[in-house]
Amino acid sequence: MKSVTERTLRSRAVAPPEPGSAYMCIEPDLILGHEATIALLIKRLRAAGRHVHDPSRCFFAADHFVPPATAERAAILRQYLNFVEEEGISTDLLYQGISHQLLVEDYRCRPGAVICGADSHTTTGGAIGSFSAGFGSTDVLGLLATGRVFVRVPEAVRIDLVGDIPEGVVGKDVALEMMRRFGEGGGRYRALEFVDRSSGLSMSGRMTVANMAVDCGAKNGLFVPDAATRQYMTTRDGADPGPLDDWGPGDADAYVEHQTWDLSALSPLIARPGSPADVVPAGQAGDERVHQVFVGSCCGGRVSDLGEVAEVLRGRSIARGVRLVITPASRQVYQDALAQGLVAELVAAGAIVTSSACGACGGIDKGILAQGEVCVSTSNRNFRGRMGSNEARIYLSSARTAAAAAVAGRVIDPREIIT
Repeated sequence: MKSVTERTLRSRAVAPPEPGSAYMCIEPDLILGHEATIALLIKRLRAAGRHVHDPSRCFFAADHFVPPATAERAAILRQYLNFVEEEGISTDLLYQGISHQLLVEDYRCRPGAVICGADSHTTTGGAIGSFSAGFGSTDVLGLLATGRVFVRVPEAVRIDLVGDIPEGVVGKDVALEMMRRFGEGGGRYRALEFVDRSSGLSMSGRMTVANMAVDCGAKNGLFVPDAATRQYMTTRDGADPGPLDDWGPGDADAYVEHQTWDLSALSPLIARPGSPADVVPAGQAGDERVHQVFVGSCCGGRVSDLGEVAEVLRGRSIARGVRLVITPASRQVYQDALAQGLVAELVAAGAIVTSSACGACGGIDKGILAQGEVCVSTSNRNFRGRMGSNEARIYLSSARTAAAAAVAGRVIDPREIIT
């Protein structure tokens, strides 16, 4: 039996691949996009005299420039919104939050689905067992015009997760461990297929791991569907999805490599400034002073992340001179956090809670860094200039570790203040 990735792609193939060819032409279930990427393609689509082939398959959000912080970004957003209206594309997702979080909240993201996105972190949808991956502008242009795209079927790596996750270790630490093991390019366009036999990794944690699969060079990352997948989908969709056995892992020969990670050996991790793969135990990061803590993005802005921050802050104060910026990943996350009282707790502790958008993660707005500032962020990338000044320094961590830095005013292992 082939890997989950290959079986999924073959299920959407227009025709069997040519003998000996690694490529196949597929028709995906969804095309994910947002204003920052789709706006780049509108003139080219119009110049070709084409319209969107199937508007019903467009999963289009507005999440980067919402609300727009400059006249230039307002113009980009307006161009995109006009295009969405002209093409008859659903507006249901506009202003609802970050596209990748909206994807995992949507019933159409499910095992066996093929989702092609105009954004690299579309891989987040793999947490639900779908093939979800980012594609380049030319491929997305072709998808909009024809509904089809050629894709090279990636070789697959099976990764078994085992062991009991220690107290204080969460999905972001597993994602950083993945970056430590593979580096920025070790994924080599492969499919990372996770078989979760561990204890303690939440669905939110799976989303974080799948989200960062692309950051180690993989084409996609997915979790083989299991009972936890079924439970999540039942809660999300209000109905049991039925048996998911058809999407179990492939045979041994379906994988070019088989790894086993013992999560019981993990401790809180952190990526040092400049690379998401420069990962060390949080206690070995250098005790550097922190000016900003950012909890948000498609990687670290879910309810569980906000809950971790609130838990750390209870009975404690944010260090003098530190600004704590909280950005819920979607409107649903925001509403759930409000209902649970988390937003009130965070605001009372001194946090700044922003609208649900990409914001500080991409250096867009609502948390941009100045020269010399240091930030601990729950996002997925920490390259120079990512969040503002080229002279700012960005650490990547879990929300728990980030919140501990906000309390201490420096980069620390959260276990120093949390017992």
